[in-house]
Amino acid sequence: MNSFISAGNGHWAWTVSLRTIFMLLILLVILQVKKQLLPLLHILKKQPGVWLFWGSIWFGVVYVLLTAAASLGPGWLIAGVFQFTIVAGILLSPFLYKDSRAKIPVRALLLSILILVGIALMQWSQRNGSFSDTQLISCIILVLLAAIVWPLANRKLMLFIEEHDHQITAMQRVAGTAIGSLPAMLLLMGYGYTEAGLPAEPQLLATLVIALCSGVIGCVLFFRATDMVRSDSAALAAVEATQSIEILSTVVGEVLLLGIAWPNLYGNIGMLLIMGGLILYSIPARKRVLCATEL
Repeated sequence: MNSFISAGNGHWAWTVSLRTIFMLLILLVILQVKKQLLPLLHILKKQPGVWLFWGSIWFGVVYVLLTAAASLGPGWLIAGVFQFTIVAGILLSPFLYKDSRAKIPVRALLLSILILVGIALMQWSQRNGSFSDTQLISCIILVLLAAIVWPLANRKLMLFIEEHDHQITAMQRVAGTAIGSLPAMLLLMGYGYTEAGLPAEPQLLATLVIALCSGVIGCVLFFRATDMVRSDSAALAAVEATQSIEILSTVVGEVLLLGIAWPNLYGNIGMLLIMGGLILYSIPARKRVLCATEL
């Protein structure tokens, strides 16, 4: 959808800001109905600086980098390079934790590398495109930065919630992070207006779809999953690895919406490696769930 907006000359600043604001409006309505909004606001009021900082990083810096990259390269490249976040999350563990999670799980690291090899093959299969080398290199640099910042923000915020024993749901956590990003979003809206005026209707509709699918549904489910395994670094890496499926959905989406060619033999082998890595990741996680159930 970001590639679709970029192809229609929609300004990236509007895409980033509207995505977050649309998502937040939907979440606020749901939380109010569930009577979970006031408890969240009380938590935010205690330490607003933390939520402002990590909210600006999560919904500001990360999505600015990714959306800006969408104007420089194809969606499949962005989706693929962003999978570096799998390895980045693992490598950041020793610097973030002081318990057993500080250890880098070797098996998880090896499986992450297997998935990245599959991604590299998919990238190779699409190397002859309509973008210049300079555009592609700039695109890769932006996405790599986002891939490092993203797991850093996610894990730091989880640690903060854990240390202060805040009892919040995944949906509250997403909404709290989005509320913290509002000052950054307002600045982006102002920048987008000065650069391109008001957004066109197609950009508004596409951004609403992104907000609903990626923001509300995707973020809430992902936050819930990471909360469930936050005490196990290997399981956390497995959850983060599931993001690699986005490259497959991105290729399918761009084939259908933008008319790009389906990946060749190398690309198909890459897809198989990605799926194989995900299956291998799920095996130990499934065993742990079964053991816990038996106990």
